[in-house]
Amino acid sequence: MPDMLSVVIITWNAGADLETCLDSVLEATTCRSAEIIVVDNGSTDGTGEILQSYDTRVKIIRLDRNYGVAYARNTGMKTAKGDYIWILDVDTVVNRDAVDGMLDYLENHPECGLCSCRLQSEGGDVQDSCRRLPYPVHKIRNLLSGETVRPVFPEKIRRHIEKQNEKQFYRKEISGREPFEADYVIGACQLFRKTVLDEVGYLDEKIFYGPEDADFCFRICRKGYKIICLPACHIVHRYNRISGKKIFSRMSLLHLKGLLYFYAKHHLLTSNPYNQSNHG
Repeated sequence: MPDMLSVVIITWNAGADLETCLDSVLEATTCRSAEIIVVDNGSTDGTGEILQSYDTRVKIIRLDRNYGVAYARNTGMKTAKGDYIWILDVDTVVNRDAVDGMLDYLENHPECGLCSCRLQSEGGDVQDSCRRLPYPVHKIRNLLSGETVRPVFPEKIRRHIEKQNEKQFYRKEISGREPFEADYVIGACQLFRKTVLDEVGYLDEKIFYGPEDADFCFRICRKGYKIICLPACHIVHRYNRISGKKIFSRMSLLHLKGLLYFYAKHHLLTSNPYNQSNHG
């Protein structure tokens, strides 16, 4: 019997993206054994009506309110029956080449604990989906390189920040074709074996929104596995970043709370994490 793939998608007031995402997943998995699990994280838009039209093809789990990314994804993964689990954001559009490429890599590389592919916009712009651990210095660079702050600095400083970001986001590697190892890949697209999940454990539900993806990848690395990106494959990611629109929004503050918890949990401000993982 061929290995089964479980696709876990969570949605929260994302009815505009849901139909496109589900149609692409159904098309990309037609030639393999797969189940699609959608966890509705307490949506109040038209998501419920859209899901009704998929109820014979998709397993639907409805939560009474927004319990956060980790809780919702865990809820979906706990019902998954697949040998492989694919965490996917609702604002993605996938294709068969990406699915097959990632599954083939995992099947042939037991040292790989989790893999992803290149994420790009509908216009083809490559996104910063592969990253170094979210240290404070990296977060500060992100703020300084933002569109509203960057023009304030002299050209020399802007070039220095951009050079550092090249390394932080593996931009040289993601522009190539060869698989490469990263500290973590964002939760918009993470594919892994169910046995790795059993070994590492579920997402940390104390993190409501970010960086549950970094925490999950870090724990996989500490078990001796590698986080791999396959830039030769790609999916479209519309990137509806709910924490980046307002600096002091509720979601941005929850993201900051999650970061502080992540630092404390892994002692990242008092020790070198690369002595604890398999990264040099």
